Amino acid sequence: MKKLLVLGLAMILFIACQNQPQNYFNASPELETFKAGVAAYEAQDWDTWKSHYADTAKIFHNSNKGNSPDETMAGMKDMLSTLSSYAFSKENAVSEMVVDKNNKTWVNYWNTWRGKLKANGKEISIPVHITSEFVDGKIVQEYAYYNLSEYVDAMQDLQAYNNLPADEKAITDAVNKVVDGWNTHNIANLKALSVPNLTRASNGVVDIKSIDEYESFMSVFVTAFPDFKVHVSTVDIADNKVYINWTVTGTHNGDFMGNAATGKKIKVPGFSVWTLNNEGQFVSEEAFFDNQAIYSQLGISPPKV
Repeated sequence: MKKLLVLGLAMILFIACQNQPQNYFNASPELETFKAGVAAYEAQDWDTWKSHYADTAKIFHNSNKGNSPDETMAGMKDMLSTLSSYAFSKENAVSEMVVDKNNKTWVNYWNTWRGKLKANGKEISIPVHITSEFVDGKIVQEYAYYNLSEYVDAMQDLQAYNNLPADEKAITDAVNKVVDGWNTHNIANLKALSVPNLTRASNGVVDIKSIDEYESFMSVFVTAFPDFKVHVSTVDIADNKVYINWTVTGTHNGDFMGNAATGKKIKVPGFSVWTLNNEGQFVSEEAFFDNQAIYSQLGISPPKV
């Protein structure tokens, strides 16, 4: 009898659980509406974007003040006017719909937004979280959280660049082209901006004596690290010298100094001094960095000298 009683209680609990209303969804009309709004934002189809919001909707983007769809749209247009391209990641998007204890319907969205400044091609990456309440198929309130510091810093750097004298602007442009050449794995920019007998010293030792040798040097790194990137933090110019603080990153997916791919990542800071001649061409680079850090991060031994 006791076993029957326990079995009966278990069945009652099971049936009760089965009768609970569903409160989590990974597919719904609201989710499709939200995604359509994201697509409209990316296409700057503002009429379609606005159509997903109720006329009285309040939108809170990094603020305690709720704006109307028109006010929010104006702010977004202002920011987007500074960009040559922008979009949300197609790989990292996560979305869900939940019905809370008060029977309110919410769509949550997490993704990474990426944009490129129109003025200098600076790339910006910002994680974003948006949560939107739906009533009768329309968004009635929305909260969005994202850190704009990277965008603000980029705009401040652009303002500082615009205030530079013409000769320093030209040097800054040249540095940006060299960095872009590294990041696109193309020596053409540096070849066009340097003398044929360009030299490079690593930690005080001259190991490159021509642009062709520099190209071979670049090839070693971009082959070993197909996603190799140079990230510049500061650039200072004094007469014919350019002082650059940088960090390089990459994933070891190719042969590096005779070492097979490990799949490990590197992140190594460094400092370079570039010298220009009177014609504005690069004649030398002196680079300083912890060479051992590369091998330590990869878990391999440096080549024997």
